[in-house]
Amino acid sequence: MKILKLFIKTVGWIFLAILLFLITTYIFVTPKFEIPKTVTQDKTIPHITIDTVTFHAESFGPKDAPVVIAIHGGPGQDYRLLQPLKSLADSFHIVFYDQRGTGLSPRVATSELSLESSLSDLKAIADYYSPDQPVYLIGHSWGAMLASGFLAQYPDRVTKLVLAEPGFLTNETAQIFMERTKGMMPKMTSSTIWRMLKAVLESWKVDGPDEEAGMDYLMARIIGMTDVEDHPMAGYYCNGIANESATTFWRLGMQASQAIRQTGMDSKGNFNINLVNGVENYSNEVLFICGECNTIIGEDIQKKHMVYFASPILKIIPNAGHNMINEKPKETIQVIRQYFK
Repeated sequence: MKILKLFIKTVGWIFLAILLFLITTYIFVTPKFEIPKTVTQDKTIPHITIDTVTFHAESFGPKDAPVVIAIHGGPGQDYRLLQPLKSLADSFHIVFYDQRGTGLSPRVATSELSLESSLSDLKAIADYYSPDQPVYLIGHSWGAMLASGFLAQYPDRVTKLVLAEPGFLTNETAQIFMERTKGMMPKMTSSTIWRMLKAVLESWKVDGPDEEAGMDYLMARIIGMTDVEDHPMAGYYCNGIANESATTFWRLGMQASQAIRQTGMDSKGNFNINLVNGVENYSNEVLFICGECNTIIGEDIQKKHMVYFASPILKIIPNAGHNMINEKPKETIQVIRQYFK
């Protein structure tokens, strides 16, 4: 009995010590950066509204030129990383938009966020900017997944398609992705746990501009921890080292990221996805772009994807990782221009 009492007392003191430590840490931590406003709080941010859904969006280039839509990664990121594509505005009308519930677009209920809504939003964007002519699409990562899904449903609405390292388009490549990224969780060393704990406490002190700001802050802080030991996404980058392109965004959307991912999973938590069923009906060439350094979803994975397309071509960007559009803009855009010709 005495041993049990001693054990309970010891556990109690340990719990109290941890609680006091957390309270003290919370008092002294401060957020590392501010979370920007969305269109909801700042109407001066460029935006469009389609069927009651508002997007942070802007376009560049001649209004009568062929429309090119840039589709950013994620889910839950924004189009800041794709801005080098603005140089295409000398020959095209290039469109950028932050997907529903993320970036500087307004936050929405989780019931509005899914793979299906993401595809229908892309269709709405295409119809808004180019109602009478097919469009050119440039999708990066998750955006390339959406672009493939769009092509599968609307092959007649696409003139040219660029797929820059889609993460996975089938259950097979989804399984490989999860195995290679170890569930996208870093190795839980004491240092990593401490950094993540601090990020959580910092997120609790984020003051607006809306209810999701704290969650979006936490997502940004965790994504920014690319230097932790055995980081699961290290294979995205040359020499396993992320450059500043890894954190090139205005604002992330954690709720959108989580909700959309869940709609692509089965009850056991495995991805159940097919974004290639129908792409064989598109006879024009489809350009796949890979960064030379990417060992997670690089050349070998994209070759698995290419077999589903009628006329695929592959271009490798030397000395570039997953974010090749931002890392090597001159080389990447040159490849895109040549394909668009």
